[in-house]
Amino acid sequence: MAIAIYGSAEWKQLRKPTQTTYRGIIERLRTEYGGQPVRGLQTQHILKMRDRKAGFPTAANKLVKIMRWMLAFAVARQWRVDNPATGISPLKIPSGGFPVWNEADIAKFEEHWPVGSRERLAFDLLLYTAQRSGDVRQMGRQHVQGRAILVQQEKTEACLEIPIHPRLKASLDTVPAGQMLFLVTQSQVGFTAGGFGNWFRGACRQAGIPDRSAHGLRKSAATRLADAGCTEAQIKAVTGHQTSKEVERYTKARDQRLLAQDAFAMIGGTQREQTLANPAGKLAKSNGN
Repeated sequence: MAIAIYGSAEWKQLRKPTQTTYRGIIERLRTEYGGQPVRGLQTQHILKMRDRKAGFPTAANKLVKIMRWMLAFAVARQWRVDNPATGISPLKIPSGGFPVWNEADIAKFEEHWPVGSRERLAFDLLLYTAQRSGDVRQMGRQHVQGRAILVQQEKTEACLEIPIHPRLKASLDTVPAGQMLFLVTQSQVGFTAGGFGNWFRGACRQAGIPDRSAHGLRKSAATRLADAGCTEAQIKAVTGHQTSKEVERYTKARDQRLLAQDAFAMIGGTQREQTLANPAGKLAKSNGN
């Protein structure tokens, strides 16, 4: 079945990152169950596979999702009459994913890694473009057009034009003139996905914030934009989110804080903080210092 999938039109229509993710799971299934007929697969078998990953609900849900896709492929080719993965509900994810960096975390990293270091360059690219690490790893001089960085997101294929924030420009100005790719390893080659993640987590540990990650900075960038009063449409224009679901988390958090401050002001408590937007202003204003 795996060979048929790899040669199919359905497979060719998947984006490259999606193919990589699917292939990893398909090959593991192929190694463990390749000798079993697809017609014999039942819901109970899929549930047992999922239950083995119960401690990692995100991975468990991804397994079921990909198996559902594979079995739909089999049904379309009349290799079986039903899809036993269809009725399986996803496991609840206990946390909100990668933790958002707060302003104290950001200040701590900036204090430890000065402008001119690779670590600070990676940090500034992540925070001041609000892009995923996979897109940041690909950024180079060829993507700079005037005062903006052009991005075609690997995951969504969305094309974005992101203004270069002065703080990011300060870091970009330290990149050697002959170096096209902004972020390179000590061997002067681009980072792999796993290599970048491990390296950046190491930089966080050295800065005294061991539980932070690259993706958390994307969330922090969106949070800053929301705190600055940006609309959902404005935030999506920067992050590249195509739906409001993710962006709503940031705007709702901002609205809750402001409403709570207003509520306490009405009963003689503290007034709304006028400095609330200051941290976000560092990201939202592209012409400031």
